[in-house]
Amino acid sequence: MYIKSIRRITNDACHNAFTGACFFNGSLYITYRQGAAHADPTGKIIVLRSDDEGKHFENVATFRQTSDSRDPHLYTDGRKLFVVGFEAGTQRKSFTSYTEDGRNWSQWTHLRGTDGFIMWRPQFYQGMYYCAAYGEFERNKNSVVAWFESNDGINWERRYDIHKGKEIPTECFLDFKNDGTAVMLMRCDDKNKKPYLCMSKPPYRKWEKTRLNIPLLGPCLWLVKGEIWISGRWFVNPDIAHIGVFRIENKKPVLRLVLPSGPDFDCSYMAVAKDPENPVRFWFSYYSGHTASDDPEINQFSHPDIYLVEAIFGSDKTGFIIDWQVSDVQKISLDQIKIPVPDNIKWKKISAYTEKDIKKGIATLSTLGFVDAGNIIKGKDGVIFFKTQIDLGPSETIRMYLGYDGPVVVWFNNKKVFSGPGTNPAIADQTSVVVKPEHGTNTITIALETNNGKAEGIFCRIVKEEKTL
Repeated sequence: MYIKSIRRITNDACHNAFTGACFFNGSLYITYRQGAAHADPTGKIIVLRSDDEGKHFENVATFRQTSDSRDPHLYTDGRKLFVVGFEAGTQRKSFTSYTEDGRNWSQWTHLRGTDGFIMWRPQFYQGMYYCAAYGEFERNKNSVVAWFESNDGINWERRYDIHKGKEIPTECFLDFKNDGTAVMLMRCDDKNKKPYLCMSKPPYRKWEKTRLNIPLLGPCLWLVKGEIWISGRWFVNPDIAHIGVFRIENKKPVLRLVLPSGPDFDCSYMAVAKDPENPVRFWFSYYSGHTASDDPEINQFSHPDIYLVEAIFGSDKTGFIIDWQVSDVQKISLDQIKIPVPDNIKWKKISAYTEKDIKKGIATLSTLGFVDAGNIIKGKDGVIFFKTQIDLGPSETIRMYLGYDGPVVVWFNNKKVFSGPGTNPAIADQTSVVVKPEHGTNTITIALETNNGKAEGIFCRIVKEEKTL
């Protein structure tokens, strides 16, 4: 997991918390609850939109009923973007609104068939809307998590109870694997605070439940190429909490990262937005009070802000091409290149950095997958070539992700598919291009202009295009 950026996207005198995130029609949407305190009758739901992958936002919608409107969530069925939240009055009713263009929103509408339940993070999967909602809640005593289904995201039906009892199950974060398996992280509000990892195959009537050995509240779960990742308000000890990120290995959580957060308990509620074109690139929103306000009169811990994380999940299994051939630096410019590359070029073997190199201390997470030709370039000006061959099965299209620290030209099977300037240092997945492969052996050739000897190498990986929704 490589963190590309962490941005603070609110900075005011409010209590900003409880986030949701989703991509829709090419834009990134973030939602959160804004109020005067953690629980406050003035609470309202804000929806922000970014057209430049989270660098700048505009407010596109605000929702509120008659009491504290909170715990918003964003999800899409491909045609509509839904925002869901609940009113924290005596009735605890759930509401929704949707948009088809990102600008015009429907009325804040009560979710029918859900009275007494909080519809916490519904999801859409293969034509149906699903939610593991919680209700019948008595603080420190009892609650129940029930499975709801809907044909339209407005009218819901309670199918059966998943879990109830002394563990006090509440908030559930749900996602679906490619084979249809539902995977869910279920919060428990008993004194142990240890969540359940739950799995169920269609039609989602029987659940396998494993209680994890970490105290974690405000649950979040996402899938990366079949791997299960979770996060939440992780209690380092009874008095200190941070947002911990864990990967599930053999049904056990393994700590991989602690995000800037805490040490106060009022943090977490991370949400996930998966890049629509890159299965290992994610945006995460969360809230925390770890950074003081610009106004010294404001207590940072009682007035937390919203943060946005951009992350890449990389491993040798995510498509980075490891084995390459590399040329010496040629004293030519990019516009002088002819493909195929002349036979008189002498090639050397070179490999991209792998996780083994990280363990050896040769590479870092940020250079995982990098083909480092710095020892060949050595400050020389000109063009260096990278070439590799990959065997592919039948596929209509693949997406090739690139990173480079100088101007490049890329050919796929001797056909030019991309050219552009670079940034130094190179950034994995800086850009991508869709190509149509041949069934069998395919050749990738990349020419990198050394930028007066300042360039060092490339990232390149391929991913088969996946159909979603």
